[in-house]
Amino acid sequence: MPMRTSKARALMLTGFAAAGLLCCSCAGPQVRDETTGVQKVIDQARKRGAKRCAPRDLAIAEANTAFANVELEEGNADRAEEHIRLASQAAERALANSASCAPKKVLIERPKPVLVIKKKPKPKPRVVVKPKPKPKPKVVVKKVVLDTDHDGILDDIDRCPLQPEDYDGFQDEDGCPDPDNDQDGVPDVTDACPNMPGPAWNQGCPFIDSDGDGVPDFADKCPHRAGPVDNQGCPRIYTLVVLKKHKIEIKQQVHFATNRYRILPDSYDLLDQVAQVLKDYPRIQVRIEGHTDSVGKASYNLRLSQHRAESVRTFLVDQGVSPDRMTAQGYGETVPIATNATARGRAMNRRVEFTITAQ
Repeated sequence: MPMRTSKARALMLTGFAAAGLLCCSCAGPQVRDETTGVQKVIDQARKRGAKRCAPRDLAIAEANTAFANVELEEGNADRAEEHIRLASQAAERALANSASCAPKKVLIERPKPVLVIKKKPKPKPRVVVKPKPKPKPKVVVKKVVLDTDHDGILDDIDRCPLQPEDYDGFQDEDGCPDPDNDQDGVPDVTDACPNMPGPAWNQGCPFIDSDGDGVPDFADKCPHRAGPVDNQGCPRIYTLVVLKKHKIEIKQQVHFATNRYRILPDSYDLLDQVAQVLKDYPRIQVRIEGHTDSVGKASYNLRLSQHRAESVRTFLVDQGVSPDRMTAQGYGETVPIATNATARGRAMNRRVEFTITAQ
């Protein structure tokens, strides 16, 4: 008995399912027709501007229409019918709200044509204009500047229009060739130093004198120490004097007769060496300074020191030193180098000094 009841229930459920499917298959075409109708309303609303005036309703209508189509494809007619109901309502609202956005037609009436009668203007008096005579063409005479020597410098600025410039980097703008730029007598073609004058035996180059003593280095036995020419460019050895930067220092005193300006013979050798220094170094100029101690009147000592300085200058002139290179100046007792309170100090103050003023 229970088994029969279960079989009856299963047959009943199967029947219900078949009835449901049959019902869905019947409702499907009707829903599709409704979907087509709703789509037409959506299209009409879109044309009337619903996308601008009712974008939300238009979007709801389009979305639910799409959902309804999906449900129909899957056989869910009931759910498709619900979506199409929502789509229909939204589409109607979109269509209604788009009425204000639809482009309005404006009727423009054309104005009636107006007949305008123009009066003919009075003819203006005829003016006869005589043509102006054509100006005669100007004859332009161009000055042709030549370059006769073809050196690239035109004749009107070329100092040597018949001789081409040699373009050797020396006065190339004047248009003249320069066969001997430095004018040393050595042609540039054989001159090793074409822009610095020099003797021919040195290939036109100046000789080098490193120490500036007038003896070129090639003949100077002491090229880096100045010395006289007669000593082969080497400094002479002096026993009684020392040549310093600012003075000729003497190792002995110049002796004079007491209260006189006559030079004593024992100072001749000393002054001979001073003269030799001045001859060995011809550029040196000196100031011969005479000094005394403080014994006696100051005015007398000043005159005595002046006479003694002049006496030394005369001696050096006699030895061949140019007088233009020497001045004599007496200072009397005004520039002591030791005390005048002792005999030794006074002896030191009685002196002659040679200060170099130019070299």
